[in-house]
Amino acid sequence: MRKSLTLAGILLLTGCVSNRLPAPEITVPGQFEAQVEASQSNAVSAQSIEQWWLLFDDAQLSSLVDQALSDAPDARTALARLREAQAIRRGALTPYDPQGNPGFSVSRSDTSVNGAPAGQDQLLGAGTSVALGGSFNVSWEADLFGRRSAARGAAEADLAAARFVFEATRLSLAANVATQLFAARGLAGQIVEAQETLRIAQELARIGRLRVTSGLGSGSDAARLDTQLANAQSDLVNLRSQFSIARRTLLVLLGRGTDGLDTLPIAAVLPMPPRPPALTPADVMMRRPDVREAEQRLRAAAGNLKLDQLALFPRLTLQPGASFTRVLDPAAYATSVWTLAAGLFVPILDRPRLLSQIGAQTARGEQAVIAYEQAVQAAYGDAENSLTALSADLDRLDYLILAEQRAQFAFSAQQQGYKAGIVDLDTLLQTEQAWRAARIALVALKTSTLTNAVTSFKALGGGWNPDPSSGS
Repeated sequence: MRKSLTLAGILLLTGCVSNRLPAPEITVPGQFEAQVEASQSNAVSAQSIEQWWLLFDDAQLSSLVDQALSDAPDARTALARLREAQAIRRGALTPYDPQGNPGFSVSRSDTSVNGAPAGQDQLLGAGTSVALGGSFNVSWEADLFGRRSAARGAAEADLAAARFVFEATRLSLAANVATQLFAARGLAGQIVEAQETLRIAQELARIGRLRVTSGLGSGSDAARLDTQLANAQSDLVNLRSQFSIARRTLLVLLGRGTDGLDTLPIAAVLPMPPRPPALTPADVMMRRPDVREAEQRLRAAAGNLKLDQLALFPRLTLQPGASFTRVLDPAAYATSVWTLAAGLFVPILDRPRLLSQIGAQTARGEQAVIAYEQAVQAAYGDAENSLTALSADLDRLDYLILAEQRAQFAFSAQQQGYKAGIVDLDTLLQTEQAWRAARIALVALKTSTLTNAVTSFKALGGGWNPDPSSGS
């Protein structure tokens, strides 16, 4: 059963876009097709995914995420951009406030009168004169048609969008840190198994050479075992280089890119991941900062369109002012003047330009509508795919755990036979090699399961507090 997406504020949004912008056409299922079953012991609440990394009960993971959110370049850049948006918002409405600056002046003049009778020059204005002056002229547009309200709505939407970009950056950063940590741990685990595989290959190659020397084996068998040994050595070198790269990448994410690798110890610890909560698609849309950002971009586009439309209406400007002048010498006097003027501006000759501007803004608004619809669809697909991958990994994990257990059982049985003298060393080592291969596959799948769990928490909008009042 499908139902229309109901988000808080969607009715307000469609009201905002009534200015010749089509309302978003969004329909999503009532629930996701992919479901990750959770037992009573590992079920988590929707609110707990606001800090989903704590659900892993992993001290190193929690510490690294906290470091990244505090010190990482991405987090600091995102915060600086948010502060920039806040500053822009504070100045967005100043053009609609009274404009004007007080002015002050001081002047001194010397006047001389030539040919005046003795003692009469001052009567004719001769002498030094000092004058003080001041003025304060104000211009203010009377908001007759709601321009200030439209500008405020657009500015608030832009700021809310910037805040959601900030949260999305931090959300992605936390997920990247966790993914990189688990990838590094997976490589550490594979290195342990690769070292054991190399040990087995070395022993098998030694046996092959002894058999050739004693005439009990062929040179081709020995060459095959030497090939396996070389491959095992190559795999170990490759894994060690990948492990170093993974740790360096993690240090860069943390803002510690120049620190030594020894400052970031990584143990081969791969616990079972927590299951994400069962959320509806509508819940996810409310939790996803990218969807919330697209919604606010649409609100801003609608507000800017309304502003462009209001530009066709007349503007009434009030221009009160006051000034004074005081002359100190030689004859003290003062004058003051106040004025009250009003101007009415009707855009007649500018009308074609304003209409073309409205057309362009309408097109930008339509793009914002499409971007919002696309963001919802992308978020739904992201969540659906991540849940599908996690569910498959959890199912595969049960099978590979069983396979590893059976391979270990076979090795233990061969080991007992070797101790009893009924199984040769070659057979024992081949059995152990199969067990180690099963363990390597299990380590890789555990790593994949952990990273897919992180991706699922991110896709469901975890990692921040989606306060419904924010950006409303």
